Amino acid sequence: MKKVFTLFALAAMALAAQANVMTVCDGTETNGNAPISGFNYDLRNTMTQMIYPADMLTGMVNGEITEVRFYATAGFDLGQNNIQLSFMQVDQDGFDEATPVTGTAAVAYGSTITGETELVFTLDQPYQYTGGNLLIETLLLSPGKFKSTNFYGIITDYAATYYQYQFNWGTPFPHVESFLPKVTFTFEGAAPVATQAPGVETWTGVDGDHTYYVQYTAPEDDCEMEYRYQFNDEDWTQWMPYDDVLAFTEDGNYVVECRAQAPGKEWSEPTEAKFAVTPRTALDEINGGKTVATVRYFNVAGQQLQQPQGLTIQVTTYSDGTITTAKVLK
Repeated sequence: MKKVFTLFALAAMALAAQANVMTVCDGTETNGNAPISGFNYDLRNTMTQMIYPADMLTGMVNGEITEVRFYATAGFDLGQNNIQLSFMQVDQDGFDEATPVTGTAAVAYGSTITGETELVFTLDQPYQYTGGNLLIETLLLSPGKFKSTNFYGIITDYAATYYQYQFNWGTPFPHVESFLPKVTFTFEGAAPVATQAPGVETWTGVDGDHTYYVQYTAPEDDCEMEYRYQFNDEDWTQWMPYDDVLAFTEDGNYVVECRAQAPGKEWSEPTEAKFAVTPRTALDEINGGKTVATVRYFNVAGQQLQQPQGLTIQVTTYSDGTITTAKVLK
């Protein structure tokens, strides 16, 4: 059974103090068929479906949408009480062909603003968004005033919008377009979205290098990353900024954690690495107790690297001046 909401374009509903606002697809491109096809507004069964990808809406996950607002390029008058607004979360992120999405949607009936440049739907009962690709559909319930109306938005590299209209009782004419209209959501109660956890890679030193290396990879662009570690079940260190590769040389057991935070998101769950740095081996005794002074890395072209990358030549210099080389595949 469909859940029915009532919409009022200019309802004086007071939003809770926790209300948030999110605007997506804020562009200067224009289109006359989304969010409504005003040019065909005098024809029955005029309908538009728009799919907003989930990665645009991460800050609204688990929030309850209370208002949806679109932006026209000029004032318009489309009549009253004849638009049905529907919401559905779908797996697909666009339209492969001119075929509408079907299924059970949360439906809201309402009216449009008259003579304004913003098309506003205010829900008297909210729609909860849980994190999927969000399909928004506008359906003309009865023919209104003909009005060619354009709305602002962005051009997409895929068919993000479907629309149709119908002359008399004939077959509807289907179309797809690479356009998403600018939209502002007002919502309440969204839970913070965590950043994906960092990746981790570990390796031990070779050829007498008494070191254990840990390298973390940022899961998203522009992430801030921090690490901390625990040595031999002692207290954790403070969180410290992470950069490049961590190296541990003291004998004992380690637990290392790294977390990431992408812009506009919460800290991720930590990624953990557990390992032990073991006492020096017989190879160190063969080296006469000498210690490692420096370790450098070079690619096969002889260029020095900050850390191993692919097939790498590791050059180890010892305290007595001797040098050894080894191939390392990372």
